[in-house]
Parts: sequence; structure tokens; C-alpha cells
Amino acid sequence: MKRSRDPLPTPVCESGYTTSQLIDILGDRYEDFGLWMSGQTITICEGRAYNHDTREYREKCGGVSHGLVVYPWDLERFL
Repeated sequence: MKRSRDPLPTPVCESGYTTSQLIDILGDRYEDFGLWMSGQTITICEGRAYNHDTREYREKCGGVSHGLVVYPWDLERFL
């Protein structure tokens, strides 16, 4: 488990921390974090992002879908 003074690792996803990263960082505090996140905004990484100007999708995260992702500032606030 990460101690609060340790620097956070770089997120794997362009948008933030993946579930597997959160489990590694938080250890036994992962469930507490899930409760704390209730009502907070998360995002879903599909390996692509929509560009409203061109009305097309562009590749994101090297085309890798990371699933549910937590924004870095939320993890920092929790810690």
C-alpha cells in the first residue's frame, strides 16, 4: 500500500488511474476508496476519444481500452 507521502506512479491511462493501478496503490484501502468515490465522477477509457469538431473518433491511449478510470486529483485528495 502506498504511504501518503510517497509520490504516485504515473497513470497508465491518459485520463487517470486504472482499476489494477488503484488496487496496487491502495492495497487494503481499495474498498474504502470505492466508498469515498461514491458520487464522484469517473471516466471510461475505450482507447478512443470523440472529436466534436471533426465528428470523428481519434485513437487515445495507444488504442488500448482501460475500462473504468479514476482522475488523478481524486486519488490525490483521498490519500
